[in-house]
Amino acid sequence: MNSPETTRPRETTRALLQRRQSFRTRALPPLAEIKRSVDDIMGRWPDAVRTPEDRDREKLAQSMRLRVSEWNWENITTQRVISAAVAVFDKERCNRPELLNVREFYFSEIATREAGAFLDGMVGVYLDSFSVSADHTHDLARALSARGSDFGGRHRKLITALPQVFTPDAAPRGLAQLMIETDDAYAKLKSIGLSRPHTSGLAEAAQKYFVKSLAPDLADASGRQKLFNWLTPQNGPVLQAGSGPAVEALLSVWRTQTPPDALRNELSEAIIAAWNDPRLHAGGIWSGFDPDLRAVLLRWLTHQDMKFFCNMVTATQNSHMWPPRRDFWLKLYDDKMIDEAWVAFGSEARRYAESNLLRGGKTDMNRRFARQLDRGGSTSLLIMRIGNKIVVDGCHSYKTHIFKIDDKNAPALYKRQYYCDDIMRASRNSKPHNSIQNWSQWVLQHV
Repeated sequence: MNSPETTRPRETTRALLQRRQSFRTRALPPLAEIKRSVDDIMGRWPDAVRTPEDRDREKLAQSMRLRVSEWNWENITTQRVISAAVAVFDKERCNRPELLNVREFYFSEIATREAGAFLDGMVGVYLDSFSVSADHTHDLARALSARGSDFGGRHRKLITALPQVFTPDAAPRGLAQLMIETDDAYAKLKSIGLSRPHTSGLAEAAQKYFVKSLAPDLADASGRQKLFNWLTPQNGPVLQAGSGPAVEALLSVWRTQTPPDALRNELSEAIIAAWNDPRLHAGGIWSGFDPDLRAVLLRWLTHQDMKFFCNMVTATQNSHMWPPRRDFWLKLYDDKMIDEAWVAFGSEARRYAESNLLRGGKTDMNRRFARQLDRGGSTSLLIMRIGNKIVVDGCHSYKTHIFKIDDKNAPALYKRQYYCDDIMRASRNSKPHNSIQNWSQWVLQHV
């Protein structure tokens, strides 16, 4: 006897399909959150290998030379191999004859190693050690260009944005063009895979063309902003090495003309906030700086310091004798008699200046001005060099004192602190301001 299962009519295929639930299309989730997470990870850990400190590089290079010569690869990681490559291909060692076998080892490994951390790390070595005139740059470029399809996502992105990246003669101009086409070159280079744009040898080579292209536009606010976005990025460190020519280009615009006061103050404060005051620091970008352009900046700073002092006294001292004194000093500056100026604020004036005069947010009072410590900080000083004389004027009833520049008691400019009573006691040539006409004639006679 047949079971009910065997006697029930068989359903057609069409009936079965109609009885089943319909297929549902699953939409992909939004990718923006994933992209943000990836960008965050790349920002926190931009490279798999830490760049070795200068003091460790020679040891790394010699250790790798020994391993290659003895073919001993015990207890070594890929990260250490790449760190050693940073040392072997840096400026100090890239041409050293005793490291030739080590360099050849790296070229061989690039050609044969499977895709992964080593290949990606060697792209980083190429970018950071890039120098268009260096043999190792061309050798690395040839080796890496044959493996382009094996790189990780960051470097594939770089190749897409800059197809000539492994053509050393063309790569700097190509990268410079990308920098010119955007308002924020630093952010742009990070977005295409250069995790630390300021330390990249390729970016340093591109900067020359970038600055040259921007130079005609640096009189305009948009051109200056584009340059500062590269030199002092909002989300990155201030560019130090190689920034001198860019700052020179910025000042070259004003070699034969003077910008408005507001712009002059803005530029000078931005420059010294990023690269220090050249009156206080001889190193850094200032050691090889164009002396004529340095003189332009020093003249701006002289004017600015005088204006800071004058504005502070104008706002805090109610005396009919001050306005003619102020006008006298500013006229001497306009007549190009005042070569240098430096301000030492007392504590009261310092608080006022910080609250009312320095609104740009870029001025560090502790680095920008000296302190005057006598008289409870009630007196502030303007210290000037006029030819071969040092002239010290002060607010309120403080006399004007004039010293010969070679006088051992003359207060030196650009010290961090001063004592106005010590200066007064050391002075042998001073004049009060109770007769402005006599006082101004006396100053002109003695300078």
